[in-house]
Amino acid sequence: MAAQVYDWTCAACSLTWVLQSTAIAPHQSRGLSIEQIGYPDNINAQYGLMNADGSALRAVYSEYGQITGQGWLDFDTVYQLAQNTTGQMSGAAWYHWVALRGAANGELYIANSAPGYRGVYDVLTRQDFARLGPFSVAWLEQ
Repeated sequence: MAAQVYDWTCAACSLTWVLQSTAIAPHQSRGLSIEQIGYPDNINAQYGLMNADGSALRAVYSEYGQITGQGWLDFDTVYQLAQNTTGQMSGAAWYHWVALRGAANGELYIANSAPGYRGVYDVLTRQDFARLGPFSVAWLEQ
């Protein structure tokens, strides 16, 4: 994933990654993602994504006919989900949205538009999860 240009756009960057990687919207741009999320009411330079539960992200998926789920999940539940689907997640102590790429070897693989932020690059360990959570996860239903 290309690095985010503005520090408040992580939710739009990870949304764009999911839409492109799943071919839901293969030509999706980050600008369009910001527009669809709802600038400035749902995402803006002062606060980033305005709702921690990801409801504005889920609304975008819904525009494409994609059914989603959402929850404040523990590591093991996210690990199981990431083996079968993708989505987005944000830790309340991290205040940063990333996309789920998969899970293996006891780690979550993520698409992270701010590599290195709070010590996390493209892998989220159980220890990172505990340190940066709790985590809100919006996932694509299969």
